[in-house]
Amino acid sequence: MNKKFAIGCSLLLLSLFVVAGYLAADFYRTIPDDIERRFVGRDSCIQCHQTEMAAFEGSDHDLAMDLATDESVLANFNDQTLTHDGLTSRMFRDGERFMVHTDGPDGQMRDYEIKYVFGVRPLQQYMVELDRPENAKPDEVGRVQVLRESWDTEKEQWFYLMPPDVDELIEADDPLHWTGITQNWNASCASCHSTDVHKNFRPAVAEYRTTFSEIDVSCEACHGPASYHVELANRKSPFWDRKHGYGLVNLKTTSNIPQVESCAPCHSRRTMMSESFRPGCNFDDYFATQTIVDPIYHVDGQVRDEDYVYGSFIQSKMFHKGIKCTDCHDPHSTRLKYTGNALCTSCHQNQHPAGKYDTPNHHHHEPGQPGSFCVDCHMPATTYMMLDSRRDHSFRVPRPDLSIQHGTPNACSSCHLDETKISNRTSEQPLRQYLDWIIAAEQGDEVIANELDRTNQAMQQAIEKWYVDPPETERTKYYEQLAAALASNDDTMNSNDQVTLFELAVDRNVPAIVRASATTQLVRELDDQAFEVAKEALLDPDPKVAAAALLRIDAEIGRIAEQNRYSEANWNSDESFDEIASLVAPMLSSPHRRVRNEAARVFATLPPTTRSRVATPRQRRDFEAALSEFEQSLLVENDRASTHMMLGSLHEMMGEIEKAKNDYRTAIGVEPNVSGPRTNLAAVINAEVDQLRNQMQLMRSGQSGGVQAGQLRQMLEQIQSKQLRIAQLRAEEHLLLEKDINRSAGLDDTHGLHYRFAMSAFLQRDLEKTEKHLKIAHEQQPENETYLLGLATYYVQVQNAEAAIQFTDQLLSLDPNHQGYQNLKTAAMRIPRVQSPPPKDQPEPAPNNDESGKENQ
Repeated sequence: MNKKFAIGCSLLLLSLFVVAGYLAADFYRTIPDDIERRFVGRDSCIQCHQTEMAAFEGSDHDLAMDLATDESVLANFNDQTLTHDGLTSRMFRDGERFMVHTDGPDGQMRDYEIKYVFGVRPLQQYMVELDRPENAKPDEVGRVQVLRESWDTEKEQWFYLMPPDVDELIEADDPLHWTGITQNWNASCASCHSTDVHKNFRPAVAEYRTTFSEIDVSCEACHGPASYHVELANRKSPFWDRKHGYGLVNLKTTSNIPQVESCAPCHSRRTMMSESFRPGCNFDDYFATQTIVDPIYHVDGQVRDEDYVYGSFIQSKMFHKGIKCTDCHDPHSTRLKYTGNALCTSCHQNQHPAGKYDTPNHHHHEPGQPGSFCVDCHMPATTYMMLDSRRDHSFRVPRPDLSIQHGTPNACSSCHLDETKISNRTSEQPLRQYLDWIIAAEQGDEVIANELDRTNQAMQQAIEKWYVDPPETERTKYYEQLAAALASNDDTMNSNDQVTLFELAVDRNVPAIVRASATTQLVRELDDQAFEVAKEALLDPDPKVAAAALLRIDAEIGRIAEQNRYSEANWNSDESFDEIASLVAPMLSSPHRRVRNEAARVFATLPPTTRSRVATPRQRRDFEAALSEFEQSLLVENDRASTHMMLGSLHEMMGEIEKAKNDYRTAIGVEPNVSGPRTNLAAVINAEVDQLRNQMQLMRSGQSGGVQAGQLRQMLEQIQSKQLRIAQLRAEEHLLLEKDINRSAGLDDTHGLHYRFAMSAFLQRDLEKTEKHLKIAHEQQPENETYLLGLATYYVQVQNAEAAIQFTDQLLSLDPNHQGYQNLKTAAMRIPRVQSPPPKDQPEPAPNNDESGKENQ
């Protein structure tokens, strides 16, 4: 019996050891970090996650996009018409198909089939697939455009979705037309309304072959590709993966950053640098966040245009206290977790004495009425797309004092403006919402400006009465500092504002987006102190700030180049750039893609000899890798002309002229109606003409061998051919610029466009338009040296001595030692003076002739 028991125990122990060994082996089994994780679709999730799926179905994410069917289309297509600016569109059915009869890309009225619907509340939009490649695969989508005829789901009526600042018919060749690039789904909408989107644009043939794994924002858009998760769930094992957990990104960490940055790609104003982002990745490696600049934000950081939440949220104390998106929003239904003030007091009542905030002692309004709700004061709303009200997520306290100083909004005034007190307005700006009042005041409407000031003053008096030295003011002092720094410009920034700007750029206690925004403004401050601040900002651990600092470093290159422009120093051997090269070179190996991209761009602008002299062999390899990565980042938006123009400029700087020419040609092919690439291509070809002329001169002088008549004739033919091409490009560019000028009528800050058009008019020998638009650019920015130089040079060219001297004197008052300005003044002084005509009641004196019989001026 004892022997059998011993044998039994031994077998049991052996079995336990085997099982333990198996379990240990199973526990330690894992996959390589670089294994491909595939998108498997929501059907793989439903079986185990039915509760979450039930909440998801019918949510805004679920209805972000869909095929146009009887179930998904909410609008009335029973032969409905909508007229706007004299153009009537008709929405109707053709059997099972939903149709629209409207103006197409050539301006002609045609029937188009609506293939997709977009969104569900408060409006629904409709999409047409205009160009589908003949051999496209079933899962590939061609060029899809979003109609401006839209459906108001609350009022149940059609309306025309006008873009901001437009109050007239949009012509067919306008980028804002429904067939234009701004309404292109592939470029502007797809990445956030569908899952695992790949644009797949082919520039050579200007066609899209866009794909997605699911048509809407599905499970894997937030949780990442789930193939390994499904594999683990189906594996006969008691363990998940000891290293990779559930095989999905962990969004329930102590830090709020993984979750917030998983939402940010679709809820931010940003530029995409790679389509490879997956939840849990470093957001800044794949996207460049828009900093706080006009007109996206007000100068104190409040949202003005759509920022889609992230840019305002990361300004807030809420974000920096660790608040996550899911603290307020249910992640599957996308609805708020609580109603009314419970949304805020669910947290704040636990941290503060009961009733501290949700009481008239705090908000000073009648409970249950406007002004008593937390969001009324701390999350003011602005309406976009004519119907869609969205709240500012910076969670700030109202600051009427900043409104008085800088014209920024405050939540108090937004409710207390009194439209009955205004009359005899000078602006036609409609007053649909608070922002419209601010815009009207900015455009010079004194009636509106006075009412805003009256209201702001009253609100500030109430604040001072109700709150004695509110602690929030000190803790959010950077709002005031940012407003002071951003509201001033080159000619109004005083020394105090400049110091504030410098302090904000390097103060690690303020949010990174504020530091980055202040650092970006250093580009305006071309002095040694600003350069020193930028050098310090380069060391900031946040890539947004370091990338912004590189902008100022780039501006320093321009400053040095301008200083040496009229000196004898040779660009390619000047050691003035060595310090900059030594600053930028280490950034080429930054762990952050965004910093590497900016560093590569800036390093490429340096003279080749400087790059070779300063960079170590390792840094030169880093530069090649970072430059290639930068080019790939640009090509994410290879359906935009601006991308290929940037590539062309980059290849020009690297001496790759044929690549640059191809880039500019591609830009023209991708967006034929965009101004810019023709100018750049003409400039490159013009440089080739100059080279050919120099070669011919050398050949004729005998410095490059004997003169061969056939070779000279061939070179002359090349010059003539290139000149014809240049003339054609410039003529086409001039027409496009003129269209841009007409479209910009009434808009502010169009000085750059007017200057470009003036230069184009000069090349077209239209001197009247040259002078007119140079003056407009100068009037908008009187201290801009480029515009002053343009006017001075123009008047020298047309021999107008008085005007030439006037503007060269203004240039020299800004920079008395500028050799180029001195040379221009000398040329102006040499222009013969034209005598004023005599009074009409006096006889004109006889000309004073010299011995040769010529008039002596």
